Amino acid sequence: MILILTGPTRSHKTTTLLQWSSHRSDCGGVLTPDRSGLRKLYNVKEKKYLPFQKREKKLPSDIEIGNFVFEADSFRKATEWLDKHLTDPTLNYVLIDEIGPLELQGKGWDQWISDSIPKLGDKTLILVVRRKILDEVIQRYHLEEVSVVEKEYFLPEGTEPVIDEIDEDDLA
Repeated sequence: MILILTGPTRSHKTTTLLQWSSHRSDCGGVLTPDRSGLRKLYNVKEKKYLPFQKREKKLPSDIEIGNFVFEADSFRKATEWLDKHLTDPTLNYVLIDEIGPLELQGKGWDQWISDSIPKLGDKTLILVVRRKILDEVIQRYHLEEVSVVEKEYFLPEGTEPVIDEIDEDDLA
């Protein structure tokens, strides 16, 4: 099964999934929360962070998209996490944040998504996608059977996500 969590840019989709997954033992994947103005990679299963976004391009391997610069090595490490999570029998959910313009250019998580969708088995893949590119993502990955949800799907009824930064210690 594939779920797409969508909404406007900066509408707390990542924060919502951080909160939803923080006390679950059946979730894996990668989220990209903003920490001190830079995106970090967050291993959902192991609850650990890895540097991801840089302020400026310093290495030829760094990946640029719009105003963002990402470490290619971090993508490689996170892809290893995703491969392990996809085959981990204790996990029911694999989260990927986010599928965006980089993937629409064939970079970032693009190859992993294309290769992994046929291997999902009983797992649910949860993709974070900005509303304005939702149709393009569905077409790119041929997602004929997909459920598109808003952040409220992951919240206990009548609650809102905490919109302040979540500290690593809060997720332990």
